Amino acid sequence: MLPVSLAVFVDANILFSRCLRDWLVMLALDSQHTAFRLRWSEAVLAEAFYHLRRKYPDAPEQQIERWRDRLDQNFPEAKVTSWNPNDVPRPQDPNDHHVLAAAYAGEVDILITSDSDINDFQACLDQVDAGIEVHHVDDFLCMIADRHPHLVRLRYLSQIAYWQRRAGSTVEAAADSSNEALDRAGAKRFAFLLGTDGRFRIW
Repeated sequence: MLPVSLAVFVDANILFSRCLRDWLVMLALDSQHTAFRLRWSEAVLAEAFYHLRRKYPDAPEQQIERWRDRLDQNFPEAKVTSWNPNDVPRPQDPNDHHVLAAAYAGEVDILITSDSDINDFQACLDQVDAGIEVHHVDDFLCMIADRHPHLVRLRYLSQIAYWQRRAGSTVEAAADSSNEALDRAGAKRFAFLLGTDGRFRIW
């Protein structure tokens, strides 16, 4: 049985995506960290923001740093330290070794990623009996929707309001834009769930 408040380690490829990052961060904050507690490492943050700078080379430095500062301010206990790659087997992609090591050191319940090597991640962690489940971010968001539908509905309404302000569109069009953003970010099942499940209906 999973604990009420899950400790969840976030891979850099999730933090890199503004859509996924916003959903996870705001769901955690909206629930006052009772639905789940986010964890990451300095290496994961550095990787995520390195790729953000490469994708948006013309973005002011203050804008990139502001995103990071908000994470530090809102999640002061999120950072896992003192991790050692020698504590876990090396995955097929050696660049992911630090992710597994930090998740292991953080004694989390779940590692979420959008990486295609989920089975490899899981096999490495199982070898050291870590007790950590590796989930694709889409599966994790669907699980949170099932466990905390009211929380997800309120966040969905906030996302729709954001898209309405951004595009000056109707509620229906804003909902479509929000769902399309999730779909593009790799959370296809979650986007479909929001658009079809009566628990999240907004009209």
